[in-house]
Amino acid sequence: MAFKESDVPQFTTVFGRDLLGELQNFVLPKMLVVTMEDLFPLFGGALPSEAQLYFVRSLERAALESDLARLSNIASIVGLGGGQAIDVAKYFSWRLGLPLFQFPTSLSVDAVFGHRSGVRKGDIVSYVGWAVPETVYVDLGIIEAAPRLLNIGGVGDVFCFITGVMDWRYAEARGKCEPRWPYDDSLARISLSRAEALLAELDEIKEMSPRGISLMVDALKWGGASYHGAGWNPRHIEGVEHYIFYALEALTGRRFLHGPAVCLGLVLGAMMHGARDDELLRALTHLGMDIRPSAMKIEWIDVFAAMRGLRDFVLRHDLAFGIANEFEVTEPFLTAARDRIEGAFAA
Repeated sequence: MAFKESDVPQFTTVFGRDLLGELQNFVLPKMLVVTMEDLFPLFGGALPSEAQLYFVRSLERAALESDLARLSNIASIVGLGGGQAIDVAKYFSWRLGLPLFQFPTSLSVDAVFGHRSGVRKGDIVSYVGWAVPETVYVDLGIIEAAPRLLNIGGVGDVFCFITGVMDWRYAEARGKCEPRWPYDDSLARISLSRAEALLAELDEIKEMSPRGISLMVDALKWGGASYHGAGWNPRHIEGVEHYIFYALEALTGRRFLHGPAVCLGLVLGAMMHGARDDELLRALTHLGMDIRPSAMKIEWIDVFAAMRGLRDFVLRHDLAFGIANEFEVTEPFLTAARDRIEGAFAA
């Protein structure tokens, strides 16, 4: 049976300006605003004076559970921020059974459009819970004011559809697809169409024009909602690029900005597949998305170590079968990857 876009219900999304200032007029009083401490000086003046604040400091599930025990007298949850604040707001809404309203402050990830929360337990991200916001509010003034590279970093959660589908097809060709997620070409093609739409209009994305914002939101909505809409199937929306990101964080003990780290994994993963790596690297350089380790305040030695251990990492965490399970990471491959990426951003 062919998969159709209409099979995927998406969250109600409203575009507008000065939307945050309307909170006190429609969100239940006794609201908890989940945000980041560095965002409060920017947006605190638009929040109701009686709102309780929760500043996200950890995505570890145990830490969130400990904090939940100290929350009281709350009637509604508001998420205000990027992926971390949005995910914690979802988690609290799920655990407390309270209505949720989401205000993304950038387009850096697809978390605001997904049902589950990305929380951590040690080295790996687990997607847990169930939260459907009353509405996702895309306040254009807030998005336009965000650091440009935060917004552009959201392409990582869209271009990964390409390497995700590559991994899925790789598994299907070897008879290694999970029985619950057999390869579905109609689903894969919808994801690829979203990535192709962004690749076709890179200038709009780079400028974060109204059309660029609309394209990004459309693609991120698909990525977030289709995880559930396809039966909790992540195969068409992520793969080896995220595994490289997870392995690098586990090795270094660091937490990186999502966009650059996933985009580095994107290029390395495409090189492993031997397909579309030149095209994706050109797109990222055109957008100004610097994926060199130095931009993430690490070194190539860290990336090399993560890549050498990638197969073991994937097996240890029982991640979905793909190119990382069989690809031989050689020293010539690592050297060539370093030279290509450094050369692309040297100009």
